[in-house]
Amino acid sequence: MTKKEALGRRFSLVGLLILFIGMIASFVPTWYPPGAVAPNAVIGFFQQYWAIASFIALPAGFLCASIGSYFINRFARRRWPGSKAVERPDEVLERGMKGFDDKYVYFVHSLPATYVLAGPCGVILFAVRSDRTQVTVHGERWREKFSLRRFFTIFAREGVGNPPRELEDQAKKIKTILANATPKTEEGASTVNLATVPVEGAAVFLNEATQLDLDSPTIPVLRVDQVKEYIRRKTREVKLSGATVRALNETLRANSNYQEV
Repeated sequence: MTKKEALGRRFSLVGLLILFIGMIASFVPTWYPPGAVAPNAVIGFFQQYWAIASFIALPAGFLCASIGSYFINRFARRRWPGSKAVERPDEVLERGMKGFDDKYVYFVHSLPATYVLAGPCGVILFAVRSDRTQVTVHGERWREKFSLRRFFTIFAREGVGNPPRELEDQAKKIKTILANATPKTEEGASTVNLATVPVEGAAVFLNEATQLDLDSPTIPVLRVDQVKEYIRRKTREVKLSGATVRALNETLRANSNYQEV
């Protein structure tokens, strides 16, 4: 179990514990009505402050459970539909890109963008979603279909969110890094302008059980088995020189802060 996965499970456990305490507090007035003698100081406290405890426990427990869900969804290994492998989301995406040479560099949780591929394709950012759900995309509008499964797994889901906005924010940060870079050649002269390197993004759905209804999305929307062909297509379109690719990869490595996930 990785550090961040363990942290997520602790937060989830604490969240459930807080919600349980809040539920117990709400029953105290029935078990020990005002004026009844409390058997101990703890019951006495809840007898007097049960309403405050219940109201505080609800948002506090929800917050802790949500934080735990955030870490588990991103850093915990799990079994995926259609695969026997037990993998984290970043490992599923990496498997979908298997076969590219060392000119391509894959960054995960180490740059101001979560999933980044750099190389002859330029820079590609991925907004990864792993939930099993039904997603409808009409232009810039992203919507998940309501279901009982979605309702009862609210603490364990990341939601579809707004991938175009997410990628736009991340692209601005990556472009700033590239614009401020001054890569050097072996002779020490700066000959590569990384500000011209294209930075693009795509939404990737890892769960093959997800149903997609697409109508003119503003960004590419891919399943994980479509990622490799998308990268090949971008590589043919971009056509970066070898010197630019080396400078790009070195610059992003220098600005990454890899930590164990």
